[in-house]
Amino acid sequence: MIAKSEPLLAIRDLNKQFRGLTALDGVSFDIAQGELLGLIGPNGAGKSVLVNVVSGIYGATAGTVSFLGSDITRLPSYQLARLGIARTFQNIRLFGRMTVLENVLVADKRYLTRPFRSLFAKGAHDDLAAAEDLLERVDLIEKRDALAGTLAYGEARRLEIARALAGGPRLLFLDEPAAGMNEREMQELAAVIRSFRPALDAIVLIEHDVALISELSDRLVVMDSGKVIATGKPVDVFADPRVVEAYLGVEECDD
Repeated sequence: MIAKSEPLLAIRDLNKQFRGLTALDGVSFDIAQGELLGLIGPNGAGKSVLVNVVSGIYGATAGTVSFLGSDITRLPSYQLARLGIARTFQNIRLFGRMTVLENVLVADKRYLTRPFRSLFAKGAHDDLAAAEDLLERVDLIEKRDALAGTLAYGEARRLEIARALAGGPRLLFLDEPAAGMNEREMQELAAVIRSFRPALDAIVLIEHDVALISELSDRLVVMDSGKVIATGKPVDVFADPRVVEAYLGVEECDD
């Protein structure tokens, strides 16, 4: 157990190179217990690479990541999941030929060392109830027996979040969960994120939609070219000339 004043996650001088190309260049910041941290920046800024390193998908070239006071820099993703770090992906990664309910059940970290068929044993009433509760909270309970591949886009995004939460994580990374959503779907997503926030120690939200990330985030970290260029409250960050040039300016040019 760590002291309340200590960060939940501490990233220090993190570097990642791919064949000489520097994707992360000395990234350092903390994630506090209880906060919803927004991570923003233009395409190619290194946001998803950072999440992939922290979640054990990629190995760091240099630097450290500490979680709950322990160094986790070299741990693989399955061990990090057991420790309580979960994430979603930019590209939806559901099991399309499994049902909505089955997608949530297989994500429960309690089953990582159990035979697959035990997930659906007749006696697993508590496990089914927990999965159904998650589906209820993301408004998918009526589709529990539908194949995940038949879901509408916004529904699939919400199922991904339910699946990430199934293992009871402490820290959740949401990698552009609103990508491709319309306004109604984004508001539904915002409601889902708010509803689950009390159950988590922290959430990191990677998002391009300025209104959504400003609405949900306590604090923002802005990246550009693999570096952190600004941190602070949304109102202050979006007034920073460096952010306007690196992030908002890019958004305007793309319109």
